[in-house]
Amino acid sequence: MGKAAESVTLDDDVQEELRKLSERSGRPLGVLANAALRDYARYENQVGASIERGLSDLEAGRTRTTDEVLAFLQEQRLARSRG
Repeated sequence: MGKAAESVTLDDDVQEELRKLSERSGRPLGVLANAALRDYARYENQVGASIERGLSDLEAGRTRTTDEVLAFLQEQRLARSRG
């Protein structure tokens, strides 16, 4: 994996927490910051993709109302109870 230099200004409290964690864990601050940013970027990309899928489902009519879902769940419960 390549390395790229980028300047980022951290809030004082974030810098201090990373410094403490770095000392406690024995891992360099840059390693910790990369891990945190990697996880954040992955999460944000997953959220964005989920929203896009939801919008596509809406546009294609692949959605149900809350009442429809509740009715379906009730039918499933009744079917299981009849066994």
